[in-house]
Amino acid sequence: MVYCDKEYVAKVIKQARKKLNLKQSELAEKIGISEKHLSKIETGKNYLALDNFLRIVEVLGISLKDFGINDNSAHGENRQKLFKLINVSSDKQVKMYLDVIETIRKHV
Repeated sequence: MVYCDKEYVAKVIKQARKKLNLKQSELAEKIGISEKHLSKIETGKNYLALDNFLRIVEVLGISLKDFGINDNSAHGENRQKLFKLINVSSDKQVKMYLDVIETIRKHV
């Protein structure tokens, strides 16, 4: 099982941005966030909102596989259900899901 924490996500995003020779300011403008916020995302200091994540993935041309997520795994159906749930959830609900998952992971 692969766990994509914010530091790992930050590393993938930063590497993909640099591979395309984009400055932080250029990527931030393309996805509609401040350069300061993108900097905090790329250093793992801020969580990435789902809508921003989807825009970054699109602009950088990266996929879930780049984050170590393989939809063809034995658990693909459960992952798809979870992604669908996240996609229709509010930011507050997504934060709650993360808190629950992180709490469970600490105790398992």
